[in-house]
Amino acid sequence: MVGSLLSAPFADNDLLEASIEAISDAVLITDAQLDHPGPFIVYANHAFCQLTGYTPSELEGCTPRILQGPETDRELLRTMKSQLRSAQTFNGETVNYRKDGTAFRMQWSIRPYPSDAEPEYYIAVQRDVSSLRDLEQHRRQLQRLVDIQTQVGNAGLDLQSLREQIAEIGLVVTGADGAAVEEAIDGEMVYTAAAGGAESSVGMRLPIAGSLSGACYRAREPIHCRDTHIEPRVAREAADRVGFRSGLLVPLIYADECFGVFKVYAGRIDAFSASDMEVLSMASQVLASSLANARRFKGERDRRRLLVDSLPILIAFIDPQLRYREINATYTRWYDLPADQIIGRPVADIMGEAAFANIEPYMLAALSGQHVAFESLFPHPSGRIIPVAVDYTPLRGNQGEVQGFYAMVRDVSDRKRAERDPLTDTLNRRGFDDQLELAFATARRYERPLALIFLDLDHFKSINDRYGHTVGDDVLCAVARDLCAAVRDSDIVSRWGGEEFVILAPETPLIEAEQLANRLCRMLAEQHYSFVGQVTASFGVAELTPKESKSDFIRRADQALYAAKTAGRNRVERARGPE
Repeated sequence: MVGSLLSAPFADNDLLEASIEAISDAVLITDAQLDHPGPFIVYANHAFCQLTGYTPSELEGCTPRILQGPETDRELLRTMKSQLRSAQTFNGETVNYRKDGTAFRMQWSIRPYPSDAEPEYYIAVQRDVSSLRDLEQHRRQLQRLVDIQTQVGNAGLDLQSLREQIAEIGLVVTGADGAAVEEAIDGEMVYTAAAGGAESSVGMRLPIAGSLSGACYRAREPIHCRDTHIEPRVAREAADRVGFRSGLLVPLIYADECFGVFKVYAGRIDAFSASDMEVLSMASQVLASSLANARRFKGERDRRRLLVDSLPILIAFIDPQLRYREINATYTRWYDLPADQIIGRPVADIMGEAAFANIEPYMLAALSGQHVAFESLFPHPSGRIIPVAVDYTPLRGNQGEVQGFYAMVRDVSDRKRAERDPLTDTLNRRGFDDQLELAFATARRYERPLALIFLDLDHFKSINDRYGHTVGDDVLCAVARDLCAAVRDSDIVSRWGGEEFVILAPETPLIEAEQLANRLCRMLAEQHYSFVGQVTASFGVAELTPKESKSDFIRRADQALYAAKTAGRNRVERARGPE
């Protein structure tokens, strides 16, 4: 039976089974039937079930093929089967799929058992490396953007030289077979510069109304063409002539003027990734800027325009002394200072000592080599306080030393507004879910306490019925303000729905959460609210237990709330332990 080792040759070793269940890596054991329809799953530990979303009963009688999907590397699977037939240990990495259809990057090692005889089982140890690969990709993108900025900066002001440099950049950042700068001239798209396989195509003309380049130019939107033989907008004869079977096209837009298209292509189907498109789209903004300046002024160069000047986020490189070494134009607009009054100065001088004190620990962590991501409130020079999402990515030298870090700061005001309940201004369910996800992961990773407090206003329907919904809304707002004022700074108050609230209490064991709930219960009962007088609430309290899922954690707290209401209301009940 899946979920126990009874069918395996080490069934009598309870300690081994307990050890496998305790580790964080996913473990899957199959029989040795490599030919279709096998192999069949004989065991999956708890970590595997958490990773994939399948229950032990759902895995019983299945094969690992249930994890495969469109992006699973079939060639790698053939290599795996070949090595296992030769009784070799296999190591690999590919895309797998959870029960709910979401993809993740899985790294796994499979070894035959026993290793010194004809295998009876295969033991696979698996790990989700999606976040690690995303981080690696993020760092590569940042480095590629910096490289592009440097190359454009060294291209000079000669218009044709700049065009040719841009085409070469396309080859470098995407690995394309060919690249071209196409500009709209006299109603046609003209290859004004090209590189790689397209180099001999300079001067080629395509109709705006009958080509993929023209479609990109007119729509002002990037196009990811996976196969020119399927895409109806392609000028097939010209595409086949230059070897264009798949490609990426991004519009060159500057000052609301689209004057051309930047295109890279390859001679094979689906040669480019979403990451290639992202980098090319970001790069197109500075490339368009540089090209437009060269076209318009031909003798004047704006050295302050960096690769990311057009991006609506603050981007900087900060050295080990916590001084600005590179900034984008958004910094000059944010602080209303010219670049030369920011570059070289300490971060604390620019943003102010108070704001700097809040983020200094994160910056020091980045200088120690950690990738850091967090959200905070940043003061704007105008006096407004703006919620931002911050990302620090260290830059290492050839010897592994940290030379500084890239700082990316995004204004998330719109997202924060979407996470707020419009009536009480507490977090709504969406905002609470995000906070719970983060707190849950932290508590799990570092084995720290985490508590939930559910509360429901007693007999609230009678308030609405007697005084009307406007008074009821006023009561909800007043209760929300009182709760937010009474909890600790680290606690998070959210409106769960209707007259029900939830409080997330990180670093809080059950006894402290119960004390907090009792204090809040007494506070509400002692308050006097306009029109309605006393308002009481029932509370349910739960602490996260080892191996408990988020849904079970919430369910236990909700059951405790129900118990409080059943026991007479205006009281606190502690959740029972998980079954």
